[in-house]
Amino acid sequence: MLWQTYLGQLLAYLLPTVEVATIFGALIETIFFLFDGFNPPGSAIPHGYKWLYHFTPQQYTLAIVSSIVFGDCPSDGDGSEIGCTVMTDTPPTLAEGLTVKEYVESVFLMKHSEMWRNFGIVIAFIVFYRALALLALRFVNHQKK
Repeated sequence: MLWQTYLGQLLAYLLPTVEVATIFGALIETIFFLFDGFNPPGSAIPHGYKWLYHFTPQQYTLAIVSSIVFGDCPSDGDGSEIGCTVMTDTPPTLAEGLTVKEYVESVFLMKHSEMWRNFGIVIAFIVFYRALALLALRFVNHQKK
């Protein structure tokens, strides 16, 4: 993804060596992947860590893709979309007659109606990382004088 490239460039400009930038990049990506809302699902993330869930860029990209595939169930459609399919053989903890769309919205907190908002947030992350990288390139200097 483009924003991951820009994050890598930001870290390369900001930190003194490529090795340090690689380690920080791996640490940041690990934290981001842990809190992207897939495992654990967004609804199961403890309240104290919800801020990390909302701060993670992967969460918004995952929500866009998931809502396009599993969350699209138009009311005027013929019901052939995956989101309109009623789930069968579900555990007793889930409601009876739950559709795939309702499951994705309730468990993973990924709503089809928020797709364009999520897209805007992804674009904002890209612009933010690019701006920080340009500022770091301009003002951070690790050369010895």
